[in-house]
Amino acid sequence: MKILLLEDDHLLRKHISKYLELKGHKVDSFADGEELLENANLYDYDFFILDINVPNFSGFDILEYIKGKHLDTPVIFISALVGIDDIKKAFKLGCSDYLKKPFELAELEIRMENILSKFHRENRIKFADNLEYDFDNKILYKNGKEIILSKKQNDIMNILLKNRGKVVPFETIADYVWGDTSIDYRTISSHLRDIRKQIGSDVVKNVRGVGYIIK
Repeated sequence: MKILLLEDDHLLRKHISKYLELKGHKVDSFADGEELLENANLYDYDFFILDINVPNFSGFDILEYIKGKHLDTPVIFISALVGIDDIKKAFKLGCSDYLKKPFELAELEIRMENILSKFHRENRIKFADNLEYDFDNKILYKNGKEIILSKKQNDIMNILLKNRGKVVPFETIADYVWGDTSIDYRTISSHLRDIRKQIGSDVVKNVRGVGYIIK
């Protein structure tokens, strides 16, 4: 699992990262909210762990930004703020859990596992009679054989399959695949045409004026 950690206490950030990495996870950590937004592709992560009182953009700001991107990735706050108003604000903004400092790392892991049990996603899914996708390795298979896609085509499939059953807006696809680079949505359509040539024309549906969906 790929985890994004925001924590400005150097020692705690180091301990959390090391603990989770020993459990087999990949952790990208930041001490500054602005640095996080400038360097992390939020669509790439399976879990967010956010402190609230960090430099520049707070954990609250980051969560608002995440929700503004229509991401349903689970988020747990870790914070020394123990007032009920802060906790209410955190849950109102859409966090999955709120862990008060100080805490045991094992408790953080338990809470994460509890959250993930409600956000379960298979590492490899079958989404058509002859198509499978491996999320861990970002590989698309047809009839058991790997389909070679360009990086951008693979990223498009990844974001559509992470949101399977939901319409993914053009803006979300563009943000995930091209980042801050401005593109014409016809560019996305062009990539989808190439993908459809390999997987079939009916797998990815276009919702006119909105985006794409894989059911």
